[in-house]
Amino acid sequence: MGFPFIGETMEFFNAQRRNKLYEEFVHPRITKHGKIFKTRIIGSPTVIVNGAEANKFLLSNEFKLVKSSWPSSSVHLMGKDSIMEKDGERHRFLRGVIGTSLGYAGLETLVPKLCNFVKLYLSQNWHGQEEISLYRSTKVLTFSIVFECLLGIKVEPGMIDTFERVLEGVFSPAIKFPGSKFSRAMKARKEIEKMIVKVVREKRKEIEEGRVKREEDTMLMSKLVYGMIQEEITEKEIIDNVVLLVFAAHDTTSFAVAMTFKMLAQHPDCYGKVLQEHVNIMRNKGRGESLNVEDIKKMKYTWQVARESMRLFPPIFGSFRKAITDIEYEGFTIPKGWKVNF
Repeated sequence: MGFPFIGETMEFFNAQRRNKLYEEFVHPRITKHGKIFKTRIIGSPTVIVNGAEANKFLLSNEFKLVKSSWPSSSVHLMGKDSIMEKDGERHRFLRGVIGTSLGYAGLETLVPKLCNFVKLYLSQNWHGQEEISLYRSTKVLTFSIVFECLLGIKVEPGMIDTFERVLEGVFSPAIKFPGSKFSRAMKARKEIEKMIVKVVREKRKEIEEGRVKREEDTMLMSKLVYGMIQEEITEKEIIDNVVLLVFAAHDTTSFAVAMTFKMLAQHPDCYGKVLQEHVNIMRNKGRGESLNVEDIKKMKYTWQVARESMRLFPPIFGSFRKAITDIEYEGFTIPKGWKVNF
């Protein structure tokens, strides 16, 4: 389990930063100890399990045997009132509010808006360029989509850099000394909180003064503020869940998109099939007509390519849970209070 308290934290996160967690950390220990092994990460005794069956077992027993339990640095930066720190009825309620924007009805509005946004971004930033920084470009694009298309917040200069300073501290030791990654991240987090509070209060004023109609305003931020006005959700819950949503959607999505592009570049036969699938869809569209949800459903091969890319290059290294009771699994006992990474 490594050294006292710190355990194998450095080995774990060094491998994670290189996106080689499985190759450099997990696989050597599977070879030595088997597919279930124990370690210590950021001071917590942790059991690491692997494979689809283990994932299914843990996810199907959410709130029964385990609950979400991320490192303290992640909790401080994402917020203690974010959905990842809630359980039971409160978790279900917040998930329901956020999920309404991503359900079928929400996607009917979101997809054409997203399509137009991407076309505009490509014409302004990719068209005519001989070379682009793909990963950086997709980061800017996904960040802007989350803010402008989903939340309805105008992206201002410097916002993405402030958010990325927060991300740099998410898996660092939660030590507040000047100049540390965590300290810089917390400072950036306070800047973000100040910005979101201003947006929330301006939106509340618009709603209460009748300047926007609820049935016409489909943005997620507006739905959250309506919930706050009705005292179903607090201002702090809005702030923390917006920060979490940006973290979850922006960083992972941009990596998945970049890796999919990379794989298509290395496999021109697959690229040809993806291109033909999209050409076939566009043949049935009018000039300037945007894509809709039904068009997305037709992109079956495209989705297979995206899934295979994510299988080969996972956007996240896994997830943390905490045992809320002793767990018997595969002949092993995971003690109550221990962390589980899968």
